[in-house]
Amino acid sequence: MNGINLHRLQVFRTVFENDSVSAAARAMRLSQPTISRHLQIFEDELGLTLFRNISGRLEPTWEAQRLYAESGGLFERLGQVERSVDSIRRGKQEALRIMATAALANSVLPDAIGRLHGQFPDLEVVLDGGRQGNQLPALQEGSVDLGVGGAWGNRPELRQWIIGMMPLVAVVPPDHPRAEEEVFDLAWLQGCDYVNHNIHAPLGALVEAALTRRGIEPRRRLTALSIPFAVGLARGAGLCTVVDQLSVSALRGSGMRMLPLADPLELELAVVQLANRPERSPVTAFVSAMRSAYSRVLAEPLN
Repeated sequence: MNGINLHRLQVFRTVFENDSVSAAARAMRLSQPTISRHLQIFEDELGLTLFRNISGRLEPTWEAQRLYAESGGLFERLGQVERSVDSIRRGKQEALRIMATAALANSVLPDAIGRLHGQFPDLEVVLDGGRQGNQLPALQEGSVDLGVGGAWGNRPELRQWIIGMMPLVAVVPPDHPRAEEEVFDLAWLQGCDYVNHNIHAPLGALVEAALTRRGIEPRRRLTALSIPFAVGLARGAGLCTVVDQLSVSALRGSGMRMLPLADPLELELAVVQLANRPERSPVTAFVSAMRSAYSRVLAEPLN
């Protein structure tokens, strides 16, 4: 015998519980010949006689009574496994903790998490805002499962899913000297005040590298560690700052003007987790939802 066939074992148990093949067939929604065939094959596989026909009634043998008693726990356990699988599918008793840059709060993230909730209605999702520089320590200490923001380049300790490429745009108040231009040339920042970003985070590092490559040296008297602060400082001081296009949707109605860069720059948007953590189904679903939501937002006009 190579192993017990669970379906045939279930057929046997149903016949045992119903005292007849016809009643077992009705219970399992199978034909009587099918039940009889499975039962005969099962007896042949086991090398045991499980039932005897006595005066037209099926009588279980001693072997059948023992097999029924000892197999009951198996089906209880299988029922528990089936319930566990259903809980896993729904995300029950699971949590997904996400830290994202604040610029994503009003555009991509709500759509993506809404879709995730539809797929895993029992999954607990905890969302927090955090600058890029705060995400890595939070991942390492285990207080969050995922970070969402700019990609971190070649970091072997991280698993990164690239969501898409975010074009960078210049943001200026309406009274800025360049507000009516069609595009913004970073060379115009030479010797001028400019709202700078954290050069150790992906956005700031990308802009800084572009300025250095072109030999452009703005006056860096104002530095903002988050995009909303950068835009607020630019509006208050009448200066320029550079942000990713994904943040633009949160700026509509602010009175600021968004201009494409004359020499395009793009920042990768990524979902990040520690490389040594297992990839869970809700994470895969969240990444897919982020890509769908991002593609819709990116298609919107700038101003």
